[in-house]
Amino acid sequence: MPHADAGGARIYYEAAGDGEPLLLIPGFGATTTVYWANIPELSRRFRVIAFDPRGSGRSDSPAGAYTMEMFADDCIAVLDVAGEGAAHVFGTSFGGMVAQHLALRHPRRVRRLVLGCTTVGGDRHVLPPAENVARFLGAADIADPAEAARAVYPLHYSDAYAAAHDAEIVARALANEWLRSTPEGRAGQLAAVQGHDTHDRLRDIAAPTLVAHGADDGIIPVKNGRILAAGIPDARLVVYPRARHIYFAECAARVNADIAAFLTAGETSGPK
Repeated sequence: MPHADAGGARIYYEAAGDGEPLLLIPGFGATTTVYWANIPELSRRFRVIAFDPRGSGRSDSPAGAYTMEMFADDCIAVLDVAGEGAAHVFGTSFGGMVAQHLALRHPRRVRRLVLGCTTVGGDRHVLPPAENVARFLGAADIADPAEAARAVYPLHYSDAYAAAHDAEIVARALANEWLRSTPEGRAGQLAAVQGHDTHDRLRDIAAPTLVAHGADDGIIPVKNGRILAAGIPDARLVVYPRARHIYFAECAARVNADIAAFLTAGETSGPK
């Protein structure tokens, strides 16, 4: 399996398709498999490079707390070993936080930026109900992967989508059980989340940016997307009605089309 060496940690990645490079960054505790509804379609237009963040899946989970700067540098290690200089970047949730730091820390490596269901963090972060946070974090400790997946349905998907696609979602959870993150890996990622705060630096993000959010997100309320879009110069905002945190799967056809249109519109050779 292909890996990048990032400061002694092995970071698993995979690539599909041809065209301009597009780096995908998964969310908290997630792996490349979270983009099951996006990679096949996006790889028709782009060279899609996706990776398991340190602390999850097939990547190493070094001991100790992680930082957003560390994750941003991991992205660079993946791009380097994949033979890409600058790339478009699509990050969701925790991955969207990493994407912000990547754009700030390594601006010449980011062409265009898509920030999905994410937040600036810090004091400006709009919290969901406390019971939602407890449900989200507690699901990781449920041994049965099917039960764990269903426990977060109210946060991740609209009721109609979850009811219609329950068998598919559970089948993927069972197939990917071996990729579930460890308590140590989640603790390391959580430390990075707790140190995340980009609000006062949003104006320094130079890459053309699309902010996307589900209107009924149960983990990172949509107000966070509005704060991001307001703070990043010339950022565009798209909100998917009735969709929740995993809007990019539930609304995959529209999301994939929106991303492709944004990434291919006008000049895409580098930051604005």
